[in-house]
Amino acid sequence: MKTIGLNSPDWRHIRMALSLALLRREPVIVKNGYEFIGKNYDLVPLYNDLKKTVFDTGAGMLNESGTDIMFYPEGLPPGTYNFETDKFSSISEIELFLLPSLLYSEFRSVINYTGVTHCHLSYPTTFLKETLFSFLEVTGHYASLNLKRFGFYGSGGGSAVSRIYPAEPVKCGSLFSFDECRIEGVRIFMAKMNMEMAGREKEFIVRNAGVDESRVQIMEIVDADGYGNSIHIYVKCGGVNVILSRDMEVYNSAGDFVFEESRYYTTLAGLLRDTGRLVKLKTLPDYLIDEVIPYLVLGGSEIPEEFKNSACYLICGEIL
Repeated sequence: MKTIGLNSPDWRHIRMALSLALLRREPVIVKNGYEFIGKNYDLVPLYNDLKKTVFDTGAGMLNESGTDIMFYPEGLPPGTYNFETDKFSSISEIELFLLPSLLYSEFRSVINYTGVTHCHLSYPTTFLKETLFSFLEVTGHYASLNLKRFGFYGSGGGSAVSRIYPAEPVKCGSLFSFDECRIEGVRIFMAKMNMEMAGREKEFIVRNAGVDESRVQIMEIVDADGYGNSIHIYVKCGGVNVILSRDMEVYNSAGDFVFEESRYYTTLAGLLRDTGRLVKLKTLPDYLIDEVIPYLVLGGSEIPEEFKNSACYLICGEIL
């Protein structure tokens, strides 16, 4: 059994270790993983959804042992699956957990999701479809995730369909640097909230990001179960739309309404800092690099030296 020790535990790396263990059918212990989740209570629904997914598919046994997480995977066959998330969880996290195993299957898989499509704890489904999957396609890994209905954190009710195809891994050069990165546009999604706030968000972005007003779209979502506010900035890097996003925290995981209009400027400022860094330095966000690295390793591509000390690469070294 492999022991995965994380110096600075992070949900993304816990999920990644479990995902790669499922791919390799390699039993793992994630040291202090459950302690970290317990201290960050908002992560509990995400973890519980992974446990439910493992149980429902017969993919093994995922449990806790003291402060650790123990996973005894038994593999995951291709096929058609139906999953529903907790209203405080995320479709994207289940997709990312299952993706390596289903990519390395002999046949195509189809997954029908219902639940949360936009969540401040994870990526919006459009990020997977337009950004992550575009990078993975270059490495010979093909998948799609099509949003059918918005479902926001705290209410759920959304739906999406994923199709995952057998991998044809190829070696490729650097995917992480570009000659030019530029903002192509911004979309502000608002569901059942004060639309004047969307106008103020647009004004803030235009004023602080130097984006032409005509490139900022406000989209009111009328077919949604609950409240939501999601901002996506599209940055063209080479031939890929890199979507940087923020979802406003409207509810906490206890179901309490915690949204404060005064806080959205802080959230927007963080999003604009990330965007400015990408445009100026032409360097992808760390979280996107993390999500791509396992597929580079699986395809036999050379990993740039500056990423070989990352937690993600070290996890790959332990399991792959």
